[in-house]
Amino acid sequence: MRVSSHLYHQNIIRNINNGTEAYNKYSVQLSTNQRIAKPSDDPLGSVMLLTLNNQLSTLDQYQSNMDQVEYTLGQQETQLSSTINMLYNLIDLTTTAADASMGESEISALAQQMNVLFPAVVDLLNAKDGDGRYYFSGSQTDTMPFQQDAAGNYQYMGDSNIRSVAVSEDSKVTSNVTGDTIDPNGNFLNQMTSYLQLLTTTPGDATVGDQSRAMIDGLNGFLQSVTNQITQIGATRASLEQIQNGNQDIGVYTQGLKDDISQVDYAETYVKLNETVTSYESTLKVYNRVSEISLFSLI
Repeated sequence: MRVSSHLYHQNIIRNINNGTEAYNKYSVQLSTNQRIAKPSDDPLGSVMLLTLNNQLSTLDQYQSNMDQVEYTLGQQETQLSSTINMLYNLIDLTTTAADASMGESEISALAQQMNVLFPAVVDLLNAKDGDGRYYFSGSQTDTMPFQQDAAGNYQYMGDSNIRSVAVSEDSKVTSNVTGDTIDPNGNFLNQMTSYLQLLTTTPGDATVGDQSRAMIDGLNGFLQSVTNQITQIGATRASLEQIQNGNQDIGVYTQGLKDDISQVDYAETYVKLNETVTSYESTLKVYNRVSEISLFSLI
């Protein structure tokens, strides 16, 4: 009889403790809107949440990658677009210089204008970002891409490293344009330097017309090279927009799954909380009633 009574008290106390624990659990769920506070609340759901959180983190990284690519390509496109404007002016001036009727003074005046425009083109190709990194040096961002040697010849001093960046599970994009794809071996820059030297030092040279026509071909070739790079950048930026939209759709869907697993069903949880309170109160009343019973009450 003594053992049975002891076990009975233990069971009631256990039920009271379980009721208190359940009450606290549902109260926390309602206040935090989180159904799973620890893995034991839902082992399978906890594993799924880890997977979904990893997917969301990966999408965040893809977005960070796209933001960086968009910034870099946008800045490079700006520099190259400005270069094109300079080239059109140089083409106009060179076309004028190719006119056989131009005298020495006119040629000298044209050379003076071109000697202002050409260094601006070089500056654009050697442009840097706000942190002092060169845009067109490949991975050698601390190295000026186009430099003159002791003889005055331009050389490309960067590398050909085209960075490929993951922007989705199945997609990578190129994140930069290198100087050697714009002007391989500095050919255009060196041709333009020699041409300007001719116009500046010997504007009356009989070959000015022929050299000007050859320079027009060089300018048009370089213009085409720059235009091709801008076209490539535009295509990449357009693809980024499409991939970003796709990633956003995946992110919304993944977040929805996460919310379905982790968030509380308020109506269901509120009912469970009330059931727990009712059960707890009933158990407590029974326990209090039984605790008052003694042998003396039976005499």
